[in-house]
This record gives sequence, C-alpha cells and structure tokens, in this order.
Amino acid sequence: MSLSMTDSLLTNEVQEYEDNNNYIREKLKLIISKNTKYNLRELSRYLNKNDAYLQQYLYRSTPKILPEEYRYKLSNILEIDVDELSPKWTKDYSNKTEQVSIRNIEKDDLSKTQNISFSKHLLNDLDLSKLESLFFFQITTDQCTVTNIIDININSYKEPGLYLLNDKNIYFLVYLDVNDQDNNKISVKPYLKTFSPFHIVKNALNISARVIWQSSKIFLK
Repeated sequence: MSLSMTDSLLTNEVQEYEDNNNYIREKLKLIISKNTKYNLRELSRYLNKNDAYLQQYLYRSTPKILPEEYRYKLSNILEIDVDELSPKWTKDYSNKTEQVSIRNIEKDDLSKTQNISFSKHLLNDLDLSKLESLFFFQITTDQCTVTNIIDININSYKEPGLYLLNDKNIYFLVYLDVNDQDNNKISVKPYLKTFSPFHIVKNALNISARVIWQSSKIFLK
C-alpha cells in the first residue's frame, strides 16, 4: 500500500471519528431540548461537574466525547438507551473486545451508574468464575473518580488491605490492619483523608466486601 493511500485512509478514519462525535453532540442537544424537566446546568450538576460542563461539551467540543460514566448517568436521568449517547467507534471497539458487566453495589441509588463494562483483558488477574459476587464501588476525590471492584463473599477481615464497610446503609472505603498493640482490635484508616483513623474490635466491624481491583485512571474528572 502506498504512503499516499495510507494517509488517505487515516484521514478518512479521523474524519469519520469527528463526524460521529459531532452527531452524538447534535443528538444530545435534541434530546435535552425536548426534555422539559432538566436544563444543561442541572444536568451538569447531576454529573457532579461545574455548571458549564455540558454547555462546553455540546458547543465547544470540550471534552471531545463524554466519558462512559457520564453517558450512563445521563441515559438514566433522560430515560434513554445509553447507546443513543455512545459514538459508533466505542461500540465497534466493544464488539471486538470481550466484555464483562459488573453491577454497582449502591444499586438502590438511581443517581449513580448502575453497571460498568470492563474488558476481560483488563481483569485478567481476577477470578471471574463467580461473577455474581463481584460488584463495583466508586469514590470521588479532588483529582479523579476511583473505581473499585469488590468481592462480597469476603465479608470479614482476612488480611491487611482495602475493604468496604457499611454504616447505616452508607458505604465507605477503608484500609484495615490488625492493631499493633491489641490483636483483638482493627486499625481503620478511611480512604478519604477527610475522615480520621480509629480502632475498633474485630466483631464490631460491618464489612460488606473486600477490594480486589482498583483503578483511578478510567474515569478522570
């Protein structure tokens, strides 16, 4: 294949990519314009973004595409299929890569994304034979959204590591380790530094799951 032909094919692919992204933006504009319940500011806040986030996406192409997390959230609140907001090239990629869908442990909170699809290649270190026991939990810091895959079959302290606790139906991520001075107590260090560490007897912990995989690079803010 000649260099000029290769350049031509690449140019066509780039143009198709841009055209498809523009098509999605125009489609979302139309969907929102027909929805009398929400405006762009309210929807941006629903995504936990600044008031102008969707305005900039739709009219300035910043960002070029909506992250998967936000596409799912918008599809939930606008009551549409998430494919309506997904560029064709993302679906083409998904079809070529074997995916596994994992549910949100906070499934009763409709304001949150209910499912996330991961490439099996990305999770090749995990045992996916008991997928029904795997869920995801997300926590937002100042820099990004951290996505954790958790195993609800591990609901007691086994060894030092990250665990998901449940306090009055509120989940929070912590690092657990045995207290150096008292083996009957556990040292609890909350993942978010806005909360202080504390010690607690082992049988008083309400452990929901253990974190078996974590990423802070998939859904950057």
